[in-house]
Amino acid sequence: MDRSRERIRQGRKRFLKKARPYILGGGILLTIWWYFSIPSQIFDVPYATVTESWDGRLLGARIASDGQWRFPPPDSIPEKFATCLIAFEDENFRQHPGVDPIALIRALGQNISENRVVSGASTLSMQVIRMSRRNPSRTYFEKLTEMLRATRLEARYTKDEILLMYAAHAPFGGNVVGLDAASWRYYERPPELLTWAECAALAVLPNNPSNIRPDLNQDAFLSKRNFLLQKLLENDEIDSSTYRMSILEPLPNEPHPLPNKARHLTERQVREFPGTRIRTAIDGAWQDWVQYIIDGQANRWRPNEVHNAAALVMEVETGKIVAYVGNTINPESDAFEVDMLNEPRNTGSVLKPFLYAAAMEQGLLVSSSILPDIPTRIGDFTPENFDEAYRGAVRVDEALQLSLNIPAVRLLREMSLPTFTKRLQKLGMEDLVYSSGHYGLSLILGGAEIRPLQIARAYRNWILPSYENDSVYDVWGNRELNPFESDGSWNVHQVLQIMEGLNRPQRWQGFGSVSGRRVAWKTGTSFGYRDAWTVGTDGRWLVVVWTGNASNEGRPGVIGTETSSPVLFEILSHLPQGEFYESPPAYETIEICAKSGYKANRNCIETVSQNSPTGRLQLCSYCERLYINDSGERVNLGCDQNAKDTSMIILPPAMAWYAAVSGQNFDVLPTWSQDCAGSSELAVQWIYPEDNGETVRLTRDFDGSYGPVILEAGHQSQESTMYWSVDSKYIGETQGLHRIEVILQPGEHVLTITDEYGNSSYRSVRVVR
Repeated sequence: MDRSRERIRQGRKRFLKKARPYILGGGILLTIWWYFSIPSQIFDVPYATVTESWDGRLLGARIASDGQWRFPPPDSIPEKFATCLIAFEDENFRQHPGVDPIALIRALGQNISENRVVSGASTLSMQVIRMSRRNPSRTYFEKLTEMLRATRLEARYTKDEILLMYAAHAPFGGNVVGLDAASWRYYERPPELLTWAECAALAVLPNNPSNIRPDLNQDAFLSKRNFLLQKLLENDEIDSSTYRMSILEPLPNEPHPLPNKARHLTERQVREFPGTRIRTAIDGAWQDWVQYIIDGQANRWRPNEVHNAAALVMEVETGKIVAYVGNTINPESDAFEVDMLNEPRNTGSVLKPFLYAAAMEQGLLVSSSILPDIPTRIGDFTPENFDEAYRGAVRVDEALQLSLNIPAVRLLREMSLPTFTKRLQKLGMEDLVYSSGHYGLSLILGGAEIRPLQIARAYRNWILPSYENDSVYDVWGNRELNPFESDGSWNVHQVLQIMEGLNRPQRWQGFGSVSGRRVAWKTGTSFGYRDAWTVGTDGRWLVVVWTGNASNEGRPGVIGTETSSPVLFEILSHLPQGEFYESPPAYETIEICAKSGYKANRNCIETVSQNSPTGRLQLCSYCERLYINDSGERVNLGCDQNAKDTSMIILPPAMAWYAAVSGQNFDVLPTWSQDCAGSSELAVQWIYPEDNGETVRLTRDFDGSYGPVILEAGHQSQESTMYWSVDSKYIGETQGLHRIEVILQPGEHVLTITDEYGNSSYRSVRVVR
């Protein structure tokens, strides 16, 4: 007997000795398999695209590519839901390592007694593994690997992270996946606002979503929910009062449609960032209001075949967009699905404030400076004012408030088009992708197409350049640097003050007068009445409004002041009042000519003092020293010793003539005394061609023939007569309005104008076809 036992012991020893390497190797292999048994990304599934407001409310969502309403995982889940879920699915979740031995023993006993599988003892960790593996067939081997993988999951992630995985990927009936989607689809609010009864209802759904869901087996659904509520009461998670109220709450029925408050922004997110959850800065209530206003705008103008409108509201200090309405959502409007805030549109006159502020920064002018408003032709470009009138001379503030085109074009030519274009690009107008020569001087009148989003960003950067706030936020809430640097904030403030003086729509004349709310705003209208803009700010908010047709069809009445301005003031009336911008300090004082608005020269009699940050300003070129005799005639000092020494503002002839015609009160240059005549070099002036050596291009008429060239000049006197000649050949005379048509052949020509006093001016031109 002893010998037999010894042989058995020796045999076992030899077996273990031979098997030890295999056991050790198998253990190592199992450990390696266990370590790599779960992928680095547990769930490889497509997600819905979700747009949220600043406070986490759902603005809009688009279904995942696999047809499931599966929201991207949130940062956390509500404690109420976590409590309900653990109580119903895995009571020992916080204690076990991924596998619950107690549950396994209990399940084994139940299955044996029932002679069938009635319990799988799956923990939440095991269910996460099963969901991540797309619910493979239930076998004992699969169950074993599921357990092992669950322990690996627990080794890598915290309990809260595992709960989050489950809540984000559990099925809740139909194509609703995840707690967030279920909360919005069944209760129309975020999980954080669910009651105990609602959390309990959702917690029991993943257990058997194909047989028990809101639209199927309501009795069984109610029984499970109330069972869980009873369990919560027994576990002291809720009190008896909460329990009694909870069991009376109704169950959800059919899934609700998801909110679609920011339709165009969500569609844009689908294109640019599909399958993401983005918390924007948008305020849900303001978004609703602005959408309501834009829909009303589209409805009012639809009878005129104007179908589209868009608006955004930006917080100036941060650059955050708090309302984003890309279009009306009324399907009766053509192209209502197009996001017009992100479509390049003709800018009209909305760039003019940037021009005048830049000119002030360069010392070219101030708000009271006068600019020429006379017929102008630059090559083939002939700008016209909207009212087709000429004022001769116009102050900067009036030119901007009336949005006059000719003074802006002439100023841009003086400033340098390339410099101004680069300035706009640095402000954030990325749609300006071509060289300045591509746009030409028409850039300031709408010669470029820029998205309303970029216009808003540029205005914000212009108002608060980088030295005041070195970063802003894009529409998705991401910080971005503001590259625009300027020492011209004082000049920007001067322009904003001018913009306050625009004539408001009739209904909004008194807006802000009681509360002291100040609004600086600017309109723009594109050629052909295709785009109507209004941009405005009260210091806290910046509002951009666009109206027109996505198809680019122009319609009568599509004018900034008519269609977009009322919308801007309507939007501002629903926003909290802001503090208007304080004027930055100016450390220099300069004397300015009271009549011309330029730095006073020694001949300027009337002057005013004005603050300036730099003291730079162009010298007045209009005031001249004159000698007047007792008859009020102009003389030379040498021939009349008793002449009065005075100074007058002398406008160039073209400016003087149109200023007089428009009723402007400028000095009239006295005529020379016949007894003491002098030079009258300022009496006549060419308007077109303006410069010597200019190239004149012939244009074709409708019949294909080349039409005449229209020559134009100005004279100091309204009653003067002008005599015209080409290459010393007389061609006619004009009185009052000095404009004449002439047929010119290609080649070099010399043009001459002479008044009745013999004052002449010449222009050499080259005519081409």
